[in-house]
Amino acid sequence: MQSLLNKKIKLVILSLLVFLASTTTSFAFGEGTKGPSVFAVQGMLKSLGYYSGHIDGIYGSQLISGVTYFQRTYGLQETGAVDAKTLQSILWAYGNLKIPAAPKTPKTPETPKPPEKLPEKQPGIPGLSVDEQLMVNLVNQERNKAGISPLSIDLELARVARFKSKEMIDQNYFSHQSPTYGTPFEMMKKFAINYKAAAENIACNQNVNDAHTALMESPGHRKNILDPKYTHVGIGIVKGGMCGEMYTQMFISK
Repeated sequence: MQSLLNKKIKLVILSLLVFLASTTTSFAFGEGTKGPSVFAVQGMLKSLGYYSGHIDGIYGSQLISGVTYFQRTYGLQETGAVDAKTLQSILWAYGNLKIPAAPKTPKTPETPKPPEKLPEKQPGIPGLSVDEQLMVNLVNQERNKAGISPLSIDLELARVARFKSKEMIDQNYFSHQSPTYGTPFEMMKKFAINYKAAAENIACNQNVNDAHTALMESPGHRKNILDPKYTHVGIGIVKGGMCGEMYTQMFISK
């Protein structure tokens, strides 16, 4: 059961919305622990505002303080270690974390600067990699099962999504808020993507199928995937980062 728990924790998802499957397995990890489990907890607590240190996969004094603060806030036993109840509460809080909805008429940056050149189109399906096309297919299969119209591929949006995934790897962060371009909505506008409504999902995982499954298990991410108001999607997948691959899904309605 411990190995199953570790596998679940490796499916680190922050998104506009990220969530790991909960577990009731009796376990705990704390000071001195290293690895993917600690990466996941650091990332989630940092997004929730309980941890301000580096996401380095090492369970040190700052993370102990952050976990203790979280436990105090949620009425849990203050041990500074991540037991089953603490993990379940962190997952719940993180799964319900959302960034603000995009305004119907997004503001244009006052003095927009020319964005950096987007990555060149990858080989495979024109404009998409094989994995990106696979994830588009998986998303549309879910929409089809729900009786919702499929999303059309927007190649320019896909290139922006790929740029976001690459930036998260290069600058070692995992968040909807880009240190360079701001929110997903601001980023889209800076790259001249026009939309009526927009949303973003991000994931850190080892392969497309596991990333898709984890996103669908997250209420917020699932809602974006199945939202009938969105008409187009751009998906960017780049190898690298703490989990092996970084995923960005950008949804818009035109």
